[in-house]
Amino acid sequence: MEQLFYASVGLDRDAEIRSSSRWLQQVLRESDVRILVCHGGDPLFSRPEESGEHYIVMLDAARLLQMDFDHEAANWAYLGRHASGPVLALDVSPLEADRDQAASALNGAFGDMRTRMAALPHEEAALAAQARALFLWQARHRFCGVCGHANRVIEAGYRLQCSNHACGTAHFPRTDPAVIMLVHHNDHVLLARSPQFLPDMVSVLAGFVEPGETLEQAVQREVFEEVGIRTKMPRYIASQPWPFPGSLMLGFVCEAEDTEIKIDHNEIEYAMWVHRDEVYDLASRGIKLPREISIARYLLENWTQGRI
Repeated sequence: MEQLFYASVGLDRDAEIRSSSRWLQQVLRESDVRILVCHGGDPLFSRPEESGEHYIVMLDAARLLQMDFDHEAANWAYLGRHASGPVLALDVSPLEADRDQAASALNGAFGDMRTRMAALPHEEAALAAQARALFLWQARHRFCGVCGHANRVIEAGYRLQCSNHACGTAHFPRTDPAVIMLVHHNDHVLLARSPQFLPDMVSVLAGFVEPGETLEQAVQREVFEEVGIRTKMPRYIASQPWPFPGSLMLGFVCEAEDTEIKIDHNEIEYAMWVHRDEVYDLASRGIKLPREISIARYLLENWTQGRI
């Protein structure tokens, strides 16, 4: 199965080191450590006027220590270990809330993940996605949901611990499961447009899994709620981490039992059936397909080519 964009490539999560109270000092001592710098979860890119292109800045420990900021007060996370060495991530937003000022101090620019990640190498995109999901989770769970006291970040960024000793609740990174499904019927695929999409773009349907239902039930419920079509035989194909802010997209194909579309206009602007041979002709009508890095495009391409 092809490795989808944002998925880790050859990464050892190295969970054993997270339990050490001195994990950060231990990793920083390694000569081949690489450090991914973020602000609010978005990675630091080089300035295009200096390099002629955009790429993520990965620091080594020596360069980090030379910089004029209190790196020990930043948010840190240990992403894991590649064959080339360990990878750390730090978010400098607690040190400098102003994004532009922080970027200037680091001689770079913090890039928006949605608009700039597609041009990155697969490995770098996966690391940036992992860091973004962790840092956004930490930022949105600063206080214990049980007692309201502040949480402390421990275990290399993968655990939040309530600071109230009487409570002491542990909180772990949140990943929201979402199903994304290609609905087909007699060599036709169902494509729809949501108001949140990029201009002129259509895609397959998707939605979050609700408590108490299976993935297959979520597929059938979401399709019926959004376009009024009953489906059968949901079949799992692949999954993709989606760090906006922290979802796991679970890809399915399923067959429609009927073809009459009844749109929920709160969710969908329009939907249509498109023949397999006409999917890539939509561009001539000014209709765009999902971006190449998305699991939606992966499902469409593989279905169109008869591989799923």
